[in-house]
Amino acid sequence: MGVTRRELIQGAALIGTVGISVENRLVAAGVNEQTTSRPILLQIYFQVDPKRSAEFEKMFAESYVPALRKQEGYLRSGLLRLFAPDVAEEIQAAPTEFNYQMELVFDTEENRRKWVASKEHVQAWPHASGMAEAFAWRGFDVVGVDRSSD
Repeated sequence: MGVTRRELIQGAALIGTVGISVENRLVAAGVNEQTTSRPILLQIYFQVDPKRSAEFEKMFAESYVPALRKQEGYLRSGLLRLFAPDVAEEIQAAPTEFNYQMELVFDTEENRRKWVASKEHVQAWPHASGMAEAFAWRGFDVVGVDRSSD
């Protein structure tokens, strides 16, 4: 079954409209090609003994977040807990040794590095990493943002 010229044109118009919509959201979020600095996201993965889950989650809310909020360029953070093993198996999730993921978003990598050098980080990081059996991290440039309308 072939595609007609009209269907191709309609598809191209739809893609163009979606592209404009995405571009408008990116510009509204302060992300575009002319921007010399983009927000960054640092993902930190933790392997935490399930017996310490409540303590780890409390540490994030009561220690880590208040320390982050004092930092220049801090935009947001989140703490994610991996689905229970039966749910992960049901959805055929990729295996991982980590059961928590912390996401930290700063306006620039420079400001994230200032956070790492801050007295608040010197106190908060050992508290977080000390509860983990293992941890690792990755950094990302934020190159696209989608926000639902409020």
